Amino acid sequence: MKSWFAHHDGADPVPLDDELPGPARRLFLADRACCCPARPVVTVVIPAGRGHPHPADLLLCGHHYRASLAALRAAGANVYDQTGALIMTGETERPPAHRGPAAVAA
Repeated sequence: MKSWFAHHDGADPVPLDDELPGPARRLFLADRACCCPARPVVTVVIPAGRGHPHPADLLLCGHHYRASLAALRAAGANVYDQTGALIMTGETERPPAHRGPAAVAA
């Protein structure tokens, strides 16, 4: 299959699995959720399974994340917060790490 874009270094294209976040990247103000025009609050990585041979990543707003929580648990999805920290693995939810107020530099 011919690639749409040339690879100048002669390397093969990167497989899809390597493009998905291990620890997810931080979300930026310019990011938009996959499901609506709202800002995303989580990055969800749904593992590969029957019918979809590669994992899929989604950016979800708070409303759609809460509405989809049961389905995400059933699918064994990994969920990362806005900073890229893992907050849910499959069926196990981890509360976000407590972040105290930032120290003010004198």
